[in-house]
Amino acid sequence: MREHPSISSSPLVLLAFTAIAVACSPAGETKPKSADAPASDAPPVEVKAHAGDTPTQAHDGGMPPGHPAVPAGPMMGNAPAKPATPENPREVTPSGEARSEAFAEIKVDVPTEWTRRPPQSSMRLAELVLPGPGGDTPLAIYRFPGGAGGVESNINRWKGQFVPPEGKTIDEVTKVVTEERAPLKITRVDIQGTNNAEVMPGEGERHNAPGSRMLAAIVEGSGDPFFFKVVGPSATVDIWAPAFETMLASAAVGE
Repeated sequence: MREHPSISSSPLVLLAFTAIAVACSPAGETKPKSADAPASDAPPVEVKAHAGDTPTQAHDGGMPPGHPAVPAGPMMGNAPAKPATPENPREVTPSGEARSEAFAEIKVDVPTEWTRRPPQSSMRLAELVLPGPGGDTPLAIYRFPGGAGGVESNINRWKGQFVPPEGKTIDEVTKVVTEERAPLKITRVDIQGTNNAEVMPGEGERHNAPGSRMLAAIVEGSGDPFFFKVVGPSATVDIWAPAFETMLASAAVGE
């Protein structure tokens, strides 16, 4: 009798069994990535506005043309953002020397001790850092299309970000001064107390920083108004309060 080859030894049958085994591999088995796969599957970092950046009307998230979003602190891989808290406390004696800075068409003179850095929020037109014993404190400059709600609504919003000392009302610790130097109209606001602004707009968590001070100004008269705002420990802000006024007194529309 002629001997027939074993079915299990047939190359065709072995090939068929191999194909079935591959098709029935567990669904959760991970396939190796190709050399063209991205180096990281981590989602992109979302840039959020800082506390107090959000204006009163529907310009939330708006950004002045030509100013790209900047992450809210140095990033390395998936490392968390640098905390947005005052740091680097140091004793400072103002020299009285100044240099010229331009923010769009507005030019001002600022102390040489103030350093300019990339905006730490996409909503900021520019940013300066004020050194002092209470820690480095940012001065943010904004410009929102349409004015962001007007002077009074912004002053009221800023008042709502502070809690006055015990026995005082918010109006008693708020100073508002308006000056007109054609073509500009400048409204200065000075508030002292506990900084109670939201850490991130819309998220509910709030600061609780007693001994804080805010110096702010709204500069009108050259298209959409400019907003200058510094909030931080009084130990730092107090040192630069006279220089803040001098800066605004030097404001002029550039050619």
